[in-house]
Amino acid sequence: MSQRLTLVLVVFGVALGGCGGGSTPAVDASHDASGDGSADAAMDGSADAGADATLPDGGGTDGSTPPATTLSYTPESCDYLVTTPDVDATARGSDVFGSAQPTPDHVHMSWPSAPESSFAVNWHTDNDTLASTLLYGTNQAAVEAADAADADVTAQNGHYLTIPPGGLGGGGQTTFHEVHLCGLTPDTTYYYKVGGPGHWSQVFDVATAPTKGTRAPFAFAVSGDSRSNQEDALAIGEHHMLDHGVDFQVFTGDAVSVGSYQPEWNDFFSATDGSFNVQDLLATTPMMAVNGNHENLATNYFAQFAYPQDVSTGEGGQGEEWYSFDYANAHFIMLNDTVVSSRTIAGNEANWLRADLEAASTDPDIDWIFASHHRPIYTCGSSHAPAGDVRDAWQPLFDEFQVDVVLTGHNHVYHRSRPVRGLSGTEGIVAAETADHAPVISAGSPSGTVYLLSGGAGAPLYSTRSDCAFTATAMAIRTYSTIEIDGTSLMLSTYSTMSDALVDQVAWTK
Repeated sequence: MSQRLTLVLVVFGVALGGCGGGSTPAVDASHDASGDGSADAAMDGSADAGADATLPDGGGTDGSTPPATTLSYTPESCDYLVTTPDVDATARGSDVFGSAQPTPDHVHMSWPSAPESSFAVNWHTDNDTLASTLLYGTNQAAVEAADAADADVTAQNGHYLTIPPGGLGGGGQTTFHEVHLCGLTPDTTYYYKVGGPGHWSQVFDVATAPTKGTRAPFAFAVSGDSRSNQEDALAIGEHHMLDHGVDFQVFTGDAVSVGSYQPEWNDFFSATDGSFNVQDLLATTPMMAVNGNHENLATNYFAQFAYPQDVSTGEGGQGEEWYSFDYANAHFIMLNDTVVSSRTIAGNEANWLRADLEAASTDPDIDWIFASHHRPIYTCGSSHAPAGDVRDAWQPLFDEFQVDVVLTGHNHVYHRSRPVRGLSGTEGIVAAETADHAPVISAGSPSGTVYLLSGGAGAPLYSTRSDCAFTATAMAIRTYSTIEIDGTSLMLSTYSTMSDALVDQVAWTK
């Protein structure tokens, strides 16, 4: 198969670390305080603040700093550039296999471009395995039987990258693989396996999204803050999501406790509840995540996920710090509120957000707008106070462009706000609402934005209160949520992770 690509290989004599190069960024202390002088700010001095900002990241175990390498290329049939972080080694894949673990594990997928016509797959092997091939087609039996491309099966080559040990020693060098597919048919089930001849993963199935603007029903899940994975909650919640048949998942950050410590990522991607491994969901259902303060822009985060890389002014992470995508008749905006410089939130990122919202709000194919970031604008009496810096910079834009729902984490609780529109002092103004605190719809426009906090995917639970004026409901339990869209109707359902009992539900139609 011919390869249409542009290849750039550059070697730098710099330290490795977060944000795709350099040392782990020192996150501003304000990111774990409200920034608004409220009484809740005093509760925000927990160990969660600035999680791994001072941990060593990069270099060899002897303290040396190996030269950093990055790779850029355009995958066949794609119209965008893929760029890796600065790593120890990276190149296009070849049929070279190690002896320790050549068969892929930790297989998971995401959308680096339009969900109706593309997807990417990432996986892990031993460091000597360089094969980075994906076989796919619409005939399951043909894909299962194939060891190479044939009349019914297509091969796509990707790249491997080897990252250095990170914080706390990082568990040694680690090698990942990534393949991008483009030019796919909307609303179609594809079957794929990854690896290379003689060392293939099992076969997984994935459905491309419907054509943008389609108003057929779809559903997505929301969860976040799985770090430490108490009670096997991560796997239990992901298992429930699979049973609900969601089309994708929005993850609100803090998958691990130390973003540069690879053993925790290995635990994340191999979590099990005994009968189910998270790969069963993640290899078939895209996870679209935001950077949390515990990922802290670590190289490990960018090396293991493939998200849109349209680099905007002031953005690091090869363009994956913030991004957006469309699914059917909904627009999703994924933001980063744990930045290297606090000026970014109200500066370059807010500028990008305004432009993105302007385009989405005037798009006739878009009926719903969702935004996600890690630190909540609205939360009541928990360990972290409302993020005043984020609220001041972004809520005016959420208000102006009538964002429907904002999805966050950070506090390890569940919290759903009443519809909010505008600010009075340090609190949002509760807008017109129904009896169950849904926004009132007038001529297709919501009275306010609902702020949903989902932070109970496995991290230690925090306390919460329900007496804030903006609170609809708050619970200090492990939860995950599903959001079902059917044309211009929305149903938000929240379940107890441990029992799968419905604990909150609200619906509205635009």
